[in-house]
Amino acid sequence: MQQAEQIALSERMLHFKATGTQTMADDVFTNPVSIYTDQAYFQRERELFFRQMPLFMGLSNRIPNPGDYFTNNFTGQPILIMRGEKGEVNAFLNVCRHRGTRLMEDECGAGKRRFSCPYHGWTYDTAGSLVNIPQEEKFGAVNKAELALTRLPVAEKYGLIFVRPVPGAPIDIDRQLGGLAPEFAAYGFDTYHHHRSVTVKHDFNWKIVQDTFLEIYHLPVLHRTTVNPIVDSSLYAFDPYDLNLRFAIPRRNFEKIAEQPPQDRKFLPHLAIVYLLFPNTTFIWQGTHAEAWTAYPDKDNIDKTVIEFTQFTPQAATTDSARRFYDRNFDVAIATVEKEDFPMSEFLNAGFFTGAQKEVIYGRNEPALQYYHETLRRAMKGLNY
Repeated sequence: MQQAEQIALSERMLHFKATGTQTMADDVFTNPVSIYTDQAYFQRERELFFRQMPLFMGLSNRIPNPGDYFTNNFTGQPILIMRGEKGEVNAFLNVCRHRGTRLMEDECGAGKRRFSCPYHGWTYDTAGSLVNIPQEEKFGAVNKAELALTRLPVAEKYGLIFVRPVPGAPIDIDRQLGGLAPEFAAYGFDTYHHHRSVTVKHDFNWKIVQDTFLEIYHLPVLHRTTVNPIVDSSLYAFDPYDLNLRFAIPRRNFEKIAEQPPQDRKFLPHLAIVYLLFPNTTFIWQGTHAEAWTAYPDKDNIDKTVIEFTQFTPQAATTDSARRFYDRNFDVAIATVEKEDFPMSEFLNAGFFTGAQKEVIYGRNEPALQYYHETLRRAMKGLNY
């Protein structure tokens, strides 16, 4: 975040603290429960958001060197993302063009110049070109150039990687970020490191993951002894950025910065900053590290979700003390969510199917949550991204 934005945000937060206010929506907002339970609605979400839209896949340093790669099977499309020989990022459908089996089965790997199919050994390079067919003289004449891996739109900028899960138009990351580009550039995520990831599965609709992170109304109750003692849950600042949003939460006693001249303030250490990267990633800057909670719906089941939790660090954890520090933060984050948030989410999701209510209600003190669902409604009408 740029210094000018930090100063402006600190002034807003100090005003909120002094006046006992916070960012508020104009009115309460209701959503039909059917957006969590209707199968036809769910299938349209999957098509629009998890096939047609560019999706955040991670930070650049997940594949720092030529031949480094990772796979993603969570969208329903098998995706292979790799660093090419010239340093470019390439993305393909992870499907061998011979008989259609999955080319790479591992979640990630490093330094590979060739990618061979485990079925018959057809081999591709980092540009996706077919470079070898075993027993080619017996197989028969084929045009190798026409049998390259199926390329997917991919873009890398500000240390972020986005991929569209189906072939289509190029990705414009600046447009995708909707005004957040200068802010993300200022963090220097292009130098961050991918520290750890874990995948968990739960019995609730994929949108509930974002619902969990986009309000702090629940902190004094659900997180009374864990998160609430760390942050000031009496206020926050919310800002929309086209499809995305930013949601800044101050840490306890942040108001001491009022003693400093505005131009000298370093406000970021006093904040946890939540970004929603539409449609399915909650990206949180925590000061010592960043983390992403990315939700993917099950292929068929409206109330089953896969969540990938990833931690990114400013420096590589090359010492035992650094590894212990980052691992402790990772373990605390996943434990809090797994023991407190997601069990509660399974209860509320089950409640949607009971007939107890036709609508859910988001309060005026939940503007980020309201904005997210307003954006989902708009996006369900079709977007050209």
